[in-house]
Order: sequence, then structure tokens, then C-alpha cells
Amino acid sequence: MKQQFLRRALGGALSIGLLMQPALAAVTPDIPQGWTAPFSDVAEGDWYTPFVSTLNSQGVINGYDDGRFGPNDAVKAGDAILMVVKAAGSGDQPAPEGGHYAAGYVQYALDHGWLTQSQAAVDLNAPASRLYIAALAAKALGLSASTKRSPFADVSDGYVTALYQNGVVVGEKSGSKRYFKPNDSITRAELSVIVWQVMAFDDYIHFSSHVLEKLDGVPVNDYDNAAFVSSDGMMTYTKENGSLAGIDVSSHQGTIDWAKVAEDGIDFAIIRCGGRYYQSGTVFEDKQFRANIQGALDAGIQVGIYFFSQATSAQEAREEAQFVLDTIQGYDVTGPVVFDWENIGNDSARTDGMTSAQVTAAANAFCGRIEAAGYQPMIYFNQYIGYLLYDLDQVTQYPFWLAEYTDKPTFYYHFEMWQYTSSGSVDGITGKVDRNLWMPKEAPVRPDRPSQETEPGEDEEAMPPSQDISREQS
Repeated sequence: MKQQFLRRALGGALSIGLLMQPALAAVTPDIPQGWTAPFSDVAEGDWYTPFVSTLNSQGVINGYDDGRFGPNDAVKAGDAILMVVKAAGSGDQPAPEGGHYAAGYVQYALDHGWLTQSQAAVDLNAPASRLYIAALAAKALGLSASTKRSPFADVSDGYVTALYQNGVVVGEKSGSKRYFKPNDSITRAELSVIVWQVMAFDDYIHFSSHVLEKLDGVPVNDYDNAAFVSSDGMMTYTKENGSLAGIDVSSHQGTIDWAKVAEDGIDFAIIRCGGRYYQSGTVFEDKQFRANIQGALDAGIQVGIYFFSQATSAQEAREEAQFVLDTIQGYDVTGPVVFDWENIGNDSARTDGMTSAQVTAAANAFCGRIEAAGYQPMIYFNQYIGYLLYDLDQVTQYPFWLAEYTDKPTFYYHFEMWQYTSSGSVDGITGKVDRNLWMPKEAPVRPDRPSQETEPGEDEEAMPPSQDISREQS
């Protein structure tokens, strides 16, 4: 990806900078090609050089008249506020007549809620602390104070935590603990990092302290979050083609009264037909599959299929796809057939250590076989797997099914189906169930309902061992 680091241009050559220790930045820019350090105290191997060089090459920062940059010099509060506010897109903010040169930027931050009255009253000629500037930067980026436990042993501030969660600050590790040093004065080198991070923030995806480059060629999430509306636990999407309400089920839900499920407004069900045990590698049919699919179809619910994959190769994924095709033969499956590959986080698994390339190849192999048979393949993942495991630019020909349990989806890339909760309640199902929203490209067609209730079909097929995947012992 060609990176556009200076989307918000800063006017003028300002003599300040910022950062936070060598390891403080999660992302580091490349030193501009052909850049030669004009500073006597900035060398190619210094941790701050990529940030200083990038900002200097764009005319954002300069050094002192004596040829130094002064990377370890403390930054005055006025200079730090000016730099961060301008990096956030304020434009030039003139100082009031006879006032401090940074006063206009302080007022801008105050007007936008980035500083409180007491914070705005700070001595602009005194050194600024790391905590003060970090909180300002977080608010300027539109981040809310995090309620999560702080990753730092020496500060619990929610804005610092939010910056860490978005990969803006990393801090300094000593032994098993991480330190932010909130009361230390921020240095010119440290400020250079923060300024660059603020300017480049929108050029990256920020997820769970990871900062990721945006992938070319992968459609982005262009849903209008205001159009996601929840009522009585059911989510709808009110724009474009609208949406269908659905669930996904397996043997974990036990016996289901599908007539009641239909009456409760469920349009579709993604039903597990089987999976592969994560230790032995044995492929199995879900013990409730046939009862579930027949019951759903009898109740007029559109049916899709998912397979819990633990494939370790493309060949195994093709075998899983063929198992699915054999298992669903004879049923009216008009919804997607889904490849559900998941990490096993609480136990050893045969899939431990698989690479992005391997998982992506398995997904392509499974979906290719499903598509060739005339069904619509789909790939299921949560944000972690989607961002950090799949090479999404290699599977863009297939729609995505996102698991993100939140009121509004934040995943950067486009998805067609959204699993928005794992603790939904639906009539006809005992206990909790995953609830989903399906937003197909074409206007959804709601299934016809039978005029009379029908009982779920009886499962008359021989079933493999009924052990729970999560509890298999090899």
C-alpha cells in the first residue's frame, strides 16, 4: 500500500516534536528516500529518526539555529498543544493580540472538548507531561476513555489505555511490566512520534493494539452505522436493500421448536452440518443437523450451512467441502455454505501454528469446491482472525460473515452477514443463541411461511460420537 502520511498538511516549519521511548510507537514510517539529516544529533540508527525525518521532509518540524534537533529536550506545553492540535487538522489558529502564540490552539482544543477549562489554564511556557499530551492526542483522534484495565503499571488513565489499544503508544517494558512514565516531561523526539501518529492515524486500521496497513482491492465497510437499529434484541439494517434476521445453531441448542422460531421473526438459519475435531482430526456430522434443517425448512425458514473446520491443508479443506456437499444433498439449501475456521485458544489443537497463507489456502479450497457445486460460499471469522490471520485480499471473491459483538460494527472491510451477539434469545430455543443480520447484495426475499405448524423432523440417521468439539480428548 502506498501510504499517505500527510493527509492533513501542517503549515509552517515548527520547531517541536514528540514520541514516547524507543518502543512507544506501534508503527514506524520509512525514512524518506534521499533525506539527509540536517541535524547534528539525529543519526540514521536513532529510534526517533524515522519520525523526525518524515516530519522534517514535509516542513513540519525544524531544529535549532545551531544545527541541533534536541531530541531529549523537554517541550513546552504551548508548543506541544500547538503541534498536536494542528496535526489533528485545526489549520492555523491566530493568537489574540498580545496573547501567547499558542493561545489560539488552546482555544480550539477547548472549543472541541479536547481540553477542560482547568487543562487549558496550564502554564504554556512550562514543560508538558506525557499524560497531558497523551490525553489531548486521544481526544483529538476522537477516542473515548477506555474502561479496560490499563496495560501500564504506573498509570490508569482511560485515554492512555485507549491510545495503547489503538497502537498509538506502546510504552516501555521492564521485566513483566509495562510503564508509561506519565509525569515525565515529553521530549521533542517523543512529540515527533505523537504528531506523526495523529497525522497518519486514518491511514491505518487500529485493532486491539495492532496497527495494520489497509489492503488494496478489499472492499471496505460502507454501511451507515446509524441505520443499524436494535429493538427487543433484534437488529435490523434500514437502508439500501434492508436485511434479514437470522440465527446460527448446532447441537449445542438441543431440540428446537422451529415453528416458534419462525413466529419470532427469524428469516434464516445457518445450521451446522458438522465439523472436524481439533485434536483427532476426525470429521463428524452434527447430531442435530437433520432435525434442524428439516425443522427449519418445514417452518418456512431459509437455510444456510456452516462447517466447523480444523483443516490443516487445502486438501483437508476440499475433503470437508465434499463432506458438506454429501451431507446436504437432497435439502433445499438456498443460503450460504460457510467455511468456519477457528483458533482453539484454551487447548492444544492440530491447527496450532498455522500461517495466514495456510488458512487462506484452506478457505479458498473449501469455497471453490462449494461454488463449483452451485452453492454460495461464505467465510466466517471474528475481527482477530479477519485482521490478523486471513490474507483477506486473497479471498475477496467470497462474501464475509463477521462475528463482532457490539451495537455497531467497527470492522474496516465489507461483510455481508453480521453475528452481533452470542447471547440472543429466540422463542423455541432453550438458552442463548447467536443472532445474525444478513444484508445480501440483492434485495432479500423473505421466505414463505407454511399455513400450519409442522413438527421438526425426526433424526433417523446414524450419528457419529456426540462429543462436544470443545471437550474432545484425543
